[in-house]
Amino acid sequence: MKVTHVRIDDRLIHGQIVTAWIAASKAKNIIVADDRAAKDSMQQMVLKLTVPAGINLIIKSIEDTVKFLETDATEENALLIVRNAASALALFNGGFKVSSLNVGNISNSQSTTGRKRLLPFIYVEDADVQNLRAIAAMGISLDVRAVPNDKSIDGLELIKNL
Repeated sequence: MKVTHVRIDDRLIHGQIVTAWIAASKAKNIIVADDRAAKDSMQQMVLKLTVPAGINLIIKSIEDTVKFLETDATEENALLIVRNAASALALFNGGFKVSSLNVGNISNSQSTTGRKRLLPFIYVEDADVQNLRAIAAMGISLDVRAVPNDKSIDGLELIKNL
């Protein structure tokens, strides 16, 4: 697969993905790289129901996603979605290379430890900030925006005072 866009979005597949990001990434495939979804048949069924006709959905663990992308020879475009910054970092530490990561939605509902609101769609805790900094240290730019037409915000600038 040719991954044309990588996005953090804790909702995985939803309206913005279907109406905006698939087209912006010219994707024929959506890869959900998520350990939890890879093990949950109910979540897989729900995700399959949200994908438009003509789009192939692939759900794999982080480790299996790295292996899949190393060996798959398909030249079709793919949108790759991970649930959180920890999953994105694991993907990159596993050997997957990308120049930019879209930080989309990190909601306040992921944790009970209290998150800091940075934007209406970005709430972080210390682990998120550490993971995002580690990703940026790999030379991967952090492109913060909800939809493709939004102005990109530099993720490092957004978290620099945390």
